[in-house]
Amino acid sequence: MKNLKQIISLILFGAFGLSGVLNILFLFKIIKKEFLYIEFFVLLLLVCIISALGIIVKNIRKDDFVTINIFTPVKEIGRFYRWIIIFWVATYFLTVIFK
Repeated sequence: MKNLKQIISLILFGAFGLSGVLNILFLFKIIKKEFLYIEFFVLLLLVCIISALGIIVKNIRKDDFVTINIFTPVKEIGRFYRWIIIFWVATYFLTVIFK
């Protein structure tokens, strides 16, 4: 389970990082708006897959609930992980405002 949490954390880390970079590229008019829709759809799809995985694990382990903490498994890059999520939120709202 620990390896699964690390993989999920690293996948989300990459997705948030890539999404933030694409948001910046859109703000400087290097890419088109369609790329933003694709990357946001992929990000939502990843979150849905992780949620479904949590439900499957919950049913297999017969637990009342299962939590997947995305910060704890990547202790080595935990602080950087928080900054990348803050960066993504900031760039996402900037693109929404200047869209």
